[in-house]
Parts: sequence; structure tokens; C-alpha cells
Amino acid sequence: MRVVLDTNIFVSGIFWGGVPNQILESWVSEKFELLLSEEILKEYERVLYKISKGKKDQLVNQWLLFIAENSLIVNVKKRFKLSIDPDDDKFIECAVAGNAKYIVSGDSHLLDLKNVMNIEILLASEFVNLL
Repeated sequence: MRVVLDTNIFVSGIFWGGVPNQILESWVSEKFELLLSEEILKEYERVLYKISKGKKDQLVNQWLLFIAENSLIVNVKKRFKLSIDPDDDKFIECAVAGNAKYIVSGDSHLLDLKNVMNIEILLASEFVNLL
């Protein structure tokens, strides 16, 4: 199953644990395939370095390498303007381009959409229950 993880889920899983960490553990255990676009990967990198404030650069570097080696980078060809927050559209674009089944997010703008082109948008807890 192909899944797109919003940045808030990915970063929370690395730094704060909880349900987002369970999602990352499921990905590492190959229970789903993580889809990324170049734009999402850049956002992951930017936010990871910002939160680590240079103190955990080695951890961030290891995660970025792992992401690059263990996810599917898709080429986004269609652009959408579906979310109230235009910065969220990249997750929809990636999911559509990679034929994802789910987008997992904590962002209310994405969650309000619920379903876009047969791609369900779920909270982290909802996704963990599906796994």
C-alpha cells in the first residue's frame, strides 16, 4: 500500500514518538511504501534541520539517507489547488502522482478534505488502526 506522510507526522515520529513513531516503525518494517516528491523531501529536510538546531545533525542525516534509500520518489506532473493552505497541495499532488491509498496528516486543512480522488486523508491514529 502506498502512503504519503505529511511533514508533521514524519517529524513528530522522529522527535516526539507516540502514534507518529508507530507509523514510522511500520514503514521501516515495510508495512507500507512511503511516497515522496522532491518538494516534500526538501520540506522534510528543512524542518528536520530546523527542529534539531544543529544538535542532532547526525540523526537528521541518517534519517535523510534512510528516506532516500527506502521511499519512492514520484514525479509530480499535475498541480492542484484544493486545500485552503496552498502549501498542503504538494501532498495531494504526490499522492495522485504515485497512486497512493492514503495521506496521513495532522493538518486540519488536509483532514477537512477527507477524500481526494479516492485517496483517503486520515489522522495518524486512524491510519495506525488500519495497519
